[in-house]
Amino acid sequence: MEVTIPTSWKDINIDTYINLVPVLETEQDEVKRVIDIICVLTGKKREEVREIKLNDYNKLLKKMSFLFEKIPTKLKSKRIKIDGKYYEFKLQAENLLFGEYINAMEMINQKQNNSIVQNLDKILLSICRPVERKFFRWREKKMTNQLLKETLQIFRFKMSIADAYPLAVFFCSLSKDLMTNIQTSLMDQANKITKEVEKDLRVAGVGGHS
Repeated sequence: MEVTIPTSWKDINIDTYINLVPVLETEQDEVKRVIDIICVLTGKKREEVREIKLNDYNKLLKKMSFLFEKIPTKLKSKRIKIDGKYYEFKLQAENLLFGEYINAMEMINQKQNNSIVQNLDKILLSICRPVERKFFRWREKKMTNQLLKETLQIFRFKMSIADAYPLAVFFCSLSKDLMTNIQTSLMDQANKITKEVEKDLRVAGVGGHS
């Protein structure tokens, strides 16, 4: 039986990675683990995998060796191309809407195991948006419900984990500083409002000396 299998992290999409992580992290018999991995990578059932010839099985093991390598974490570009369409990651904190940031952080901070992995496509959707080149400039597309659904599907089934992982790592490392900046900004706004209120009270004579 001929079996096609990914040979690098570049060949693994987010959906496959989401299904793969629990298998890699679960303690189990090594033979069972390999069978489960092959099932995830090929989409075949266990009964089908058991029919693979021993010679072909050994070849598959060699092709799967990339699983023991670390996924690249270096962010090569803020813009990526998937299936002929472009998407841009918001590298600057000021370009990220507060609601988008909160959505991403809520998913990251969930208590469930592997919450980041399970929500990876949704997290990326909060910080990586469809763009198009118009009048010699890259512009973010207007997000509609239909485009939102399409983008989520593309991220989950077409985005390589080799592209997604560096984006997620960068955002997680950015999030701590970003939250500090947000808290500082809120404190500055609160202090400014307090000073304005105190000034208005003084002008109105409230709390003044008689």
